[in-house]
Amino acid sequence: MKRENSIMSASLALALALAFAPQPAARAADGAPAGAAAQSTGTVTGRVQNVVTGNYLQNARISVKGTDVIAYTDQFGVYRLVNVRSGPIALEVFYTDLDPQVITVDVPAGGSVEQNVNLTSKARYGEKQDIVKLDNFVVSSDRETDGKATAINEQRFAPNIKNVLAADAFGDVLGGNVGEFLKFIPGLSTEYSEVEIVGISVRGLGSDKTSFTSDGASVVSAAGGAASRSFNMNVSSLNNISRVEVTKVPTPATPADSLAGSVNMVSKSAFERTRAQFNFGVNLVANSENLTFKKTPHTNGDHDTRKILPGWDFDYTKPITKNFGIALTGFQSDKYNEQHLTTMLHNAAGTSTGATFAKPYLQQHTLQDGPRSQRRTAFSFKADWRVSPNSVLSFGAQTNNYVIYIGTQSWATSAGTVGTSSIAGGVPLTYGDNFTVGATGRGAVTLSGGAQTFLGDTNVANLNYRNDDGRWKIESGVNTSTSTRERPNPGHYSGLSAANLNPVRVSFANADSDKPGSIKVYDNSNREVDIYDLKNYRLNTASTAPYDNASIFRSANLNLKRRFNFFPFPFALQVGGFQSNLGVDTRLGSGTYTYNGPDGDPLTLDSPEPFAMQVYKNQDSFYGFKNVPWISVNRAFVANQNNPR
Repeated sequence: MKRENSIMSASLALALALAFAPQPAARAADGAPAGAAAQSTGTVTGRVQNVVTGNYLQNARISVKGTDVIAYTDQFGVYRLVNVRSGPIALEVFYTDLDPQVITVDVPAGGSVEQNVNLTSKARYGEKQDIVKLDNFVVSSDRETDGKATAINEQRFAPNIKNVLAADAFGDVLGGNVGEFLKFIPGLSTEYSEVEIVGISVRGLGSDKTSFTSDGASVVSAAGGAASRSFNMNVSSLNNISRVEVTKVPTPATPADSLAGSVNMVSKSAFERTRAQFNFGVNLVANSENLTFKKTPHTNGDHDTRKILPGWDFDYTKPITKNFGIALTGFQSDKYNEQHLTTMLHNAAGTSTGATFAKPYLQQHTLQDGPRSQRRTAFSFKADWRVSPNSVLSFGAQTNNYVIYIGTQSWATSAGTVGTSSIAGGVPLTYGDNFTVGATGRGAVTLSGGAQTFLGDTNVANLNYRNDDGRWKIESGVNTSTSTRERPNPGHYSGLSAANLNPVRVSFANADSDKPGSIKVYDNSNREVDIYDLKNYRLNTASTAPYDNASIFRSANLNLKRRFNFFPFPFALQVGGFQSNLGVDTRLGSGTYTYNGPDGDPLTLDSPEPFAMQVYKNQDSFYGFKNVPWISVNRAFVANQNNPR
C-alpha cells in the first residue's frame, strides 16, 4: 500500500513538474534565446462556422502550414493557437465534408490576431451562399449530410471510441423521446416498457451500467419499484439537446460509474449560432384505432377521454452580445396507444396429460386489452457568459415531468394441468395439433382488472466554468439533479380478480399461432357456461401496490490540462478530481383486500357484476374477441370507500 502511494505521489509530482516547466524555446523561435522567443511568437484565435447553416463547428482542425502547431475548436467553434512564429503564416482549416481552406495571416510579435473562418461546400451549397435554391430533396439531404459530417468529424478527432450525432440528424422524433433517437446509433440497444423506450444498453451491457449526463453532469432518474441505477428515458427530452455524444470506451477522466459506456446530452447554447433563432412547432399524434377528436372510452377511470391532443415545442436562442447569450426551450407531447396482446401457453408436462416436448398441448390462452396515455412536458434555460476571451461561465437548468395512465385488462382461459376428470364419469383431457379438450372440473376462467397511474419528474441545474488559453485548459463545475417517481393509484385499485363461480372444463378448437378459433366452457354436468356473463364469476380479491421513490445526485469536478508542443504530435498532461453523492429513497407498499360482498360474509360467492365497466364496454379487444365483460378497479375502489367490507 505504501509503495502504491509512493508511485502515485511520484507520478503526480512528475506531471506537475512537466506542466510548470518552461517549454524549449527552440520549438517556438527556431533556436532564439528564451527572452527573445516570446517576442518572436504570437497568438492566433477566432471562430469557425458553417456559413450556410450559421452554426459554429466543434472540432474543426486548424494548423499552421509547415509546422506541428495545431488546435481544435471547442463546442462554441472557438480555437486558439499559441507559440505561433510572428510574420505571415498559412492557416489550414479542415472540417469533414466541408471545403478545406488555406488562409494567410500576419501574426504580430508578442501579440494576438483574430481570424474567423467561414466554411462551406460548393458541391452541396453551390458557389453563392446568399441564395439557396431548394428542391424536393435538398433540405432533407443537407440535414442528413450535416449530421453524418458531424459524426465522422467527431469520431476522427476523438481520443476514444465515440459516436456523435446532431439532434436533428433524423428529423422530428415522435414524442421527443431521446431513446427513439439513440436506437439508430450502432452498438446501442433499447429496453422497452409497453411501447415506450425506457432504457438504453451500450455494448450489450445492461442499462444500469450506462451513465447519462447533461453537459457532462450526471442526470438521475428515480426508479420504478425497487431501487435501480437504470436511467429512465422518460425524464429527458430531445428538444433542448443540440447533439448527443455516446462514449463506448472511457478515458481516465471518466467517472467509474460507466462500465458499459456513457451518453452525454449537450444542451443548446446561444454561442453555437451567429444570430437569434426561434423555432416553433405544433403537432397531432393519433392512433389508427381512434382517429376522432371526440372522447372515447379508456379503461383507467372507466371514462371517456380525448385520444388526439395537440403537442408543441419551441426553442429560442439569442446571442444578446458577443459575450453573452441565452437559450430557452419548451416541449409538450401527448400520446395515446392501444395495447392488444394475445398469449398462447403450451405445456409439455402435467399430470396424466400425455404431453411431451415433441407434442405439447395448448393449456391456456390469455387476452389483454390495455389502453395507454402519456403526457410529457419539459422546459430548459441556459445562459452563457464569456467572462474573458479565453473563459466561459455557463448556467443551465431544466425540468422534465410526465404522467402515464394505463389500464390493462386480462382474460385467461385454462384447460388446467391435470388430464383426469375431477369427478367419476367425467371427460378426460385429449388434444391434437389445433385443439384441446380439457378434463372435467380441471379448467379455470379468470377475469382481471388493472390500472396504473405513474407520475414522475427530473430537475437538473449545473454551473460550469471553462478557461482555455491554448496552453492551459481548466474545467470545473457543480451539479445537482433530483428525480421523483410515484405510483399513487388515485381512485382505483391496482388489480382486481374474479374467477369462474363453479368448477369448469375448458376446450379450445381450431387454434392457430395467435389464438383459439373457439373457446367452450362446460360445468361438471357438461352444460355450457356463458363466460361473457359476469353472473358466472365470483369476485375474489383486490390489490394495491403504491410506491413513492426519490433520488438526488450532487457532484463537483475540477480538471486541469496542460498542452505541450515540443513533440511532433499533440501531447498534454491532465489532472483532476471528481466528487459525487447519490441518495435514493424508496418507499414501497402493498395491500390485498378480500371481497366480503354486500352481506359482509366472505363465504358468499358474490358476483363482480356491480363493478362491470360502464363506459369501456362493447369494445373490440382484437383477435376476434368483442364485448368482453371487463371489470373496473375504479368502481370497486369507490364502492369500498363508500361501504367498506
